[in-house]
Amino acid sequence: SAPQFVMLNVLSLMASYRAVVFTFIVLILVTLLFWPGPGVNPNNKVSYLDLRAAMCKEYSPAYPSAGGAGCSPVCQTDPSGKQLTSSVGAVFMNATHKWPLDFIRNMHRAGNMLNKYGVVSSLNTERKIYLHVAFDYYCCYTIEEILKIGEFLDNYHWTPQEIWFDRLVCAIHRPGNMVSIVLMADSKSQSKLLQAALKCEQDLEKYTGIHKHIPHTKLQGFHMTLATVNQSLFPVLTAIDEINKAIPPGTWSSIHPVILYKPVCTKCQKAVKSLHTIKK
Repeated sequence: SAPQFVMLNVLSLMASYRAVVFTFIVLILVTLLFWPGPGVNPNNKVSYLDLRAAMCKEYSPAYPSAGGAGCSPVCQTDPSGKQLTSSVGAVFMNATHKWPLDFIRNMHRAGNMLNKYGVVSSLNTERKIYLHVAFDYYCCYTIEEILKIGEFLDNYHWTPQEIWFDRLVCAIHRPGNMVSIVLMADSKSQSKLLQAALKCEQDLEKYTGIHKHIPHTKLQGFHMTLATVNQSLFPVLTAIDEINKAIPPGTWSSIHPVILYKPVCTKCQKAVKSLHTIKK
């Protein structure tokens, strides 16, 4: 009958409409999953699934770095919000060291390889601060204590240390998507530098009375930061894996080791200069 015929046509049209909508939704999902997002190098397309699989899952011992680099706890403030304590770090700077030429070439090579995968938020081969090795972090001290720490480090007898590098790893230091890509010292170098750092901690307390709030045993291992990337746009583990294959452990400086001469606390030095300026 006519009503039955009309009903069948309506049902058929509804089924066709559902099929079209379903197909459209599937196409949108496929596009979202496999189309490279903003900031991804168009010559090296990376899908959403690739990004998820290549995300860093390693948290730094200093996470969430609430007190500054290398410092997990929040430093003290007064009721008005004024900072009562702050954190400083001592590093082996490029300005006071001459890194081996083959090592410099490999770091630049690694940086260029990172650029293939997308936008690198910060690349230490291109920054003014350049390549450096963090020695230690002094978390949440008063300005008077920071002045003492700076004076102690400036006068501390430091025995030069050899360091050989192993491989790149990733580390999450703060909440969010920003991830550090760092070159770790090898196990032998880690052990020697750790002993030197612990001896320095003991001497700091012995000669200044300042106890180190966070011992180096609770900090990230000795490393040189290469870059910082946004892992919502950058396939971190994929890039690291390629570089570690191209530059295997022990070949970052294959001829001469990196020699660490003396760590410098630039914030301590600035605090001393500010104090002298006020006194004048």
